[in-house]
Amino acid sequence: MTAGADNTNRPGFRRWLPLLAPLLAAAAVATGLAAILAPRQEIGWFAYAPLSNQTFTAVTIVLMDSGARAGYLLIAMGLLTLAFWLGYRLGLQRQPAH
Repeated sequence: MTAGADNTNRPGFRRWLPLLAPLLAAAAVATGLAAILAPRQEIGWFAYAPLSNQTFTAVTIVLMDSGARAGYLLIAMGLLTLAFWLGYRLGLQRQPAH
């Protein structure tokens, strides 16, 4: 390889380049699902209801933490990337040959 030459002309690299976007998007969706499905810390709480003279106790509450938010964001970005890539690929197939 000479100085200044790049590796973009290798046949293996060019073969995998069109699949780079869907592979990264699928990885983002899988990582987002793993972040959402991770076990969360449950908290309990109670509140005094002054008009009924009874204490209200919830069984469990799970708050959406930053890990779940990041998971939903990764899933959304992955699905948007997949939709863009699919539309782009379908658009390339439908272009008339000049």
